[in-house]
Amino acid sequence: MDSIATLLAQHITAITLLAASVLLFMSFVASSRFRLWVRDFWATLPVVGSIAQLSKDRTQSSDGWLRAEETLCSIYKPFARLVGPQEFAQSIEYLRKAADLGRTPTPFLVWSLLVVLVIAEGMGFSYLLGTWMAREGSANTHTVLMVAIVFVLCVLLVWITHSAGRQYRRTALLRSCFKRFKDLGAKEYSADLVSLEDDQAVDQQQPAFKQTLNRVAENSHDTGNYAWVITAIVTIAFIAITSTVMRVKNMEGETIRETAMQAQASTGNPFAASLPTEVSQAQDQADKAAQADANTAKATEGIAAFIMLGFIFVITQIVGMGAGYKYSFVGRESGAAFKVTRGFATYAEYFRFVQPLRDLANGRLKELQQKLEEKAHTRLSLDKTFDDYLIKSDASSASVAQGADEVWSRKRVAQQGLAAAAPAVVQAAPSPMPIEAAPAVASSEATPPPLAPAPALSVADELEAVKAEIQRLDNAEAEKAYFLSLPVAVKAKPELQAWLKERKAQRDAAANIDELF
Repeated sequence: MDSIATLLAQHITAITLLAASVLLFMSFVASSRFRLWVRDFWATLPVVGSIAQLSKDRTQSSDGWLRAEETLCSIYKPFARLVGPQEFAQSIEYLRKAADLGRTPTPFLVWSLLVVLVIAEGMGFSYLLGTWMAREGSANTHTVLMVAIVFVLCVLLVWITHSAGRQYRRTALLRSCFKRFKDLGAKEYSADLVSLEDDQAVDQQQPAFKQTLNRVAENSHDTGNYAWVITAIVTIAFIAITSTVMRVKNMEGETIRETAMQAQASTGNPFAASLPTEVSQAQDQADKAAQADANTAKATEGIAAFIMLGFIFVITQIVGMGAGYKYSFVGRESGAAFKVTRGFATYAEYFRFVQPLRDLANGRLKELQQKLEEKAHTRLSLDKTFDDYLIKSDASSASVAQGADEVWSRKRVAQQGLAAAAPAVVQAAPSPMPIEAAPAVASSEATPPPLAPAPALSVADELEAVKAEIQRLDNAEAEKAYFLSLPVAVKAKPELQAWLKERKAQRDAAANIDELF
């Protein structure tokens, strides 16, 4: 332990910088707000920042946008995207039925606490293990090995215990659903898997345990297992017992070496030969008895200390399993649903949280536009907003998705055409076993005709309904929320965009979507 204390004292600056770097990296990964702050800070730097660099680029893009405007908006898009009330409500319902409503991912502070606990507890054991891995190595070699072992232990134990805690909760939930199924005496225990993209009211008439099962189970008859829990228990017990044995044996070795050095020191005493034999023997016996008592007390104290260290190690890992149990989602897509809701229970709270982020993005875009106008030799008309970029981006995504659907439909029709010609080839091949002749009607049913295209919706009626609803609301915030909740294909219709722009002109509003209505 003295060696470890000396090592820490000698490298305290390097260790502090390393710990600060690790914590900073973990903050960047774990916190969306922190990542936004870093990106926004970089964007506003005077000379090398994104705004300063993009203000030099006046390359035209599509639909009246500058490439610099699109690039800056793309930086803020992952942090300030606003979902509609319907998507928000669907995500809340998914979390509720998956028994994950109110839960959050593991906070950064909890991760940091677990990492610090594992590192602090494993340093002593890792130092002993590193010494045995390189018996002839130098102190620096032992230090490097100790750091490597601590890193491996930290990653493995935190991962294993967190997975064990999550699996324990998931299995307990599934088996409670199974018990409820047996209590009701239903016909078959199975799950009708429901994804986040489905209508969450599709299984509204089913029992509550079946709704949970539909969103948690991986397959139709999943009842969970305790593989990770068993792995964690075996790993924790093995490391605790092995580290305790190594510490006890290391203490015994140090005691033997100290006893041998004391014996050599007494043998080399020049005054021992001048004493009478009776006196020297009595003194030797007294010294040996005192040394034995001291060694026994030291061994008892050391073993008690090592048992306490093992107990602390086990408790630390139990804390890790508890964190995995408390901060984990068991639903198959609960993590994605939480990202949609951002942990808010109502849409009003969610809107109040996201709106300042959108205002920030709009402000940065205005700052870029001002710099572009200042450096331009010709007059520029830059009236785009961050909200306009989101609408344009959603419309582009909808266009790509529609094109993919059309390609898929053409492939489906082609495959059905090939399937219609397949029976003639199959009939020419000899059958290895007798097959009963099927009626003529069955042949036509086995190869359905190509699917007819779905009837087109009445665009005029749809647009008139949207316009009527916007006029009925007659409130900027309510109209904006309603517009953002519309399907992407509806928001991207040119007729609706033209009508909204005309409405905007009539209101004499500034060029942004908040005043577009």
